[in-house]
Amino acid sequence: MCGVASRLLAGILLSAAAAAGEPAAAPTIGVSGQPCLGVPAQPTAAHKASADPYQSWMHEWLSLDWGQSCRYQDENATLPPPTRARVVFLGDSITDGWINLDPELFTHDRLDRGISGQTTAQMLVRFRADVIDLHPAVVHIMAGTNDIAGNMGPTSLATIQGNIASMAELARAHGAHVILASITPTVQYGWRPQLRPAAAIAAMNEWLRGYAAREHFTYVDYFAVLEDGHGAFRPELADDGVHPNAAGYAVMRPLAEAAIARALAP
Repeated sequence: MCGVASRLLAGILLSAAAAAGEPAAAPTIGVSGQPCLGVPAQPTAAHKASADPYQSWMHEWLSLDWGQSCRYQDENATLPPPTRARVVFLGDSITDGWINLDPELFTHDRLDRGISGQTTAQMLVRFRADVIDLHPAVVHIMAGTNDIAGNMGPTSLATIQGNIASMAELARAHGAHVILASITPTVQYGWRPQLRPAAAIAAMNEWLRGYAAREHFTYVDYFAVLEDGHGAFRPELADDGVHPNAAGYAVMRPLAEAAIARALAP
């Protein structure tokens, strides 16, 4: 996602602990006890020096770690034991950016595991590392908009639905309560201006609501409070028509809190 990707890269460039000239470790090959060794979960000096730092970084990262399971590996390894109210928010850039604009939501053992640009297939690949192995009481899954945008190529609604259902079923099998979030509104992706996604988003949200009801999961409808009545994001709640701004997250937060309370209720 273009705008969020640029802001994400800018933040990483400012906060990266490694010195700009420090060489990157060589990536491992084949089966390894350290599969993330050499995977550039942070941009290297070579990426920063390229004509397009973000694309250079993503190309190498995805070629070595398509599911991007290395993003949270170190953070996951240092977590304290889970409380009975641990919540994992799994998602794409809308989840990834949430902790920056509403950090107070992510306290009391609530973990943000969003990665900008990800599709449901990529989230499914990292679901064990970033959800199951963290032993949450609740997982909040918000996914699908990047599939509709074609971030990893063409797909179908059935494929997106299957990926989400697989994640939800895995969570339930491991004792986690499931919250399924609606896809947020947009009528145009800035990085895919030729697409008109409103109909696909509406179809996915209808399926998510029905699937959650059939399987006794919690459904949270962010679309209804963010949409302008014509399928678009309310302009005061998103600066680019896709990603919530601070005001957008402020509107979403009460719904998230209520969904978590329902999921944790006896």
